[in-house]
Amino acid sequence: MPRTLVIFFSCLICHTQAHESPSHSLELLNEHIEEHSTPSLLFQRAMAYKELGKMNLAIADLTLALKEKPNHLPWLIERCRIELIKHQADIALGTANKCLKLAKSNTQRAEIHILRAQAYQLSSKPKPSLHACQLAFKEVPDGKIDWFLLRSENHYLLGLHKERIRGLKAGLNTYPETILKPHYVDALIDAGQHQAALSIIEKELPTLRWQAHWQIKKTRVLITLDRQIEAQTCLQIATQEIQQRLNPAHPDIFLLADQAHTELLMGKQKEAKATLRKLRKHRAPRWLTSRIQSQITKD
Repeated sequence: MPRTLVIFFSCLICHTQAHESPSHSLELLNEHIEEHSTPSLLFQRAMAYKELGKMNLAIADLTLALKEKPNHLPWLIERCRIELIKHQADIALGTANKCLKLAKSNTQRAEIHILRAQAYQLSSKPKPSLHACQLAFKEVPDGKIDWFLLRSENHYLLGLHKERIRGLKAGLNTYPETILKPHYVDALIDAGQHQAALSIIEKELPTLRWQAHWQIKKTRVLITLDRQIEAQTCLQIATQEIQQRLNPAHPDIFLLADQAHTELLMGKQKEAKATLRKLRKHRAPRWLTSRIQSQITKD
């Protein structure tokens, strides 16, 4: 391919990624691949397929690209991510282990350990998943928010309440006023520290326009404290807000998860199972669904 065409196409890809839909980008990629296929173009098309949810086609293009560059780490990492999306836990773990041998920096190793943790998580193996998380934090101590959430889920599944509280508190020191705060409150509730959790909840609620998520947490605490009438009031507030805000055609996964929690608190197991299926359909992360799953299984 002439150098001028390469430069033109690179600019075109950047433009379409910023301004065009994935399907439009795909049309352009198909035209150029038909004219002259290269590993880089195949990778670009794989990412377009991924964005469109066509994971089998994405894997097919990545496989072809990697035949030319079998040790190209960014492409292998993307392959691993797609394998995780496809719930191919063992295959993803193998790809991640190969990536680990090729990693050259702390950041790369940490990201790959998180992929390994996610693969173990898919196989319902919280102990090795937790170990992989710890290896990631050893490489990059500040971590990322989703690393703290993944580690917290493993702590929750293993019943390591003190470790979970300590880990989420460390995350809040680095990432204050983030999604880690409600998870920290959940950890306090699960550990039986109800008054500490209630104190945070009551400080948080007056500052919020939308309160359903925190009203659910308050419901859980009040039920435990045998304050049933107050708990029912909080649950009603949460339910009404969710009904008002949730768009069934294009649901917000966080609202959908809140709906499942209200259904569980009302003893509606069948409805909660249906909501969990919707969450999985929309690829909700495991840290968002694990409590719902455990409550359905438990009951």
